[in-house]
Amino acid sequence: MPLSHTDVRRILEILDSAEHLESLDVTVGEFELHARKPGASASIRERAPQASASRPAASAQGAADAAASAAPPAPAAAATAGSEALTEVPEGLVAVRAPMVGTFYLRPSPDQPEFVTVGAAVQAGDTVCLVEVMKMFNTVRSEVAGTVERILVGNGKPVTHDQILMLVKPVKGV
Repeated sequence: MPLSHTDVRRILEILDSAEHLESLDVTVGEFELHARKPGASASIRERAPQASASRPAASAQGAADAAASAAPPAPAAAATAGSEALTEVPEGLVAVRAPMVGTFYLRPSPDQPEFVTVGAAVQAGDTVCLVEVMKMFNTVRSEVAGTVERILVGNGKPVTHDQILMLVKPVKGV
């Protein structure tokens, strides 16, 4: 099943919104999409190339042009199912937000402990969770030092871009 224009648009939105992601290579059946942010360093692929496809690979610009004619993606109503959806941050707390649409994980792997729990102390820059999209795990860090007050999303649950994942009470005077 080839990727639709909407699928390509969503992939490009993920790349655009990901702060620490410079490029994406996606293969679905015989369709290949290679997208790179402007100014991204040319790096060697970490994975061995797949068998050559009978269709030519789509460039990021060509995919962007094709996606531009597609309708905007429908909102994912199920993305907040099973989670405490907050749209506003309570006074005195700082939100840790999802950098992109994906799956929320509190553990680096199923057999390891959670990055944080409610009541845990965190420092600015500490990893507090991961958001996975298409087998790529993106680190989410705390912007402030403080204490984790609430975790709003269950492990393994889908999240939307900019969704509040957890709340941190900042340490005063820091």
